[in-house]
Amino acid sequence: MERSTPINLPFNKENFLSLLKYGANPDGSPYSHKQIVEWCENFWNEYCDIDAPNEIEIIMPILADVETQWDLYLVNTYSHEELQVINFESVRLPVEWFTSWIAEANA
Repeated sequence: MERSTPINLPFNKENFLSLLKYGANPDGSPYSHKQIVEWCENFWNEYCDIDAPNEIEIIMPILADVETQWDLYLVNTYSHEELQVINFESVRLPVEWFTSWIAEANA
């Protein structure tokens, strides 16, 4: 799968929450769910091997869940044949998931 145009935002909790809000409102978002997922994966990769500040440590499981749920959603929603030809930029995760991730990150 080709990478999307990257989201050029610093890796911090505020930007994470902002992107989750965009994910919860995809019609008003400048980013695709795929772009948001890739940003979350890159954020997680940035901090996975170091002692991150507590604010980052708290959201690390959510960052991982966003990427994991993307993969599971694709596999459980589309056939192998569809996955060969689909435009991944048009795939949308359930918006309720983003709402749940926002609540979890703010807990």
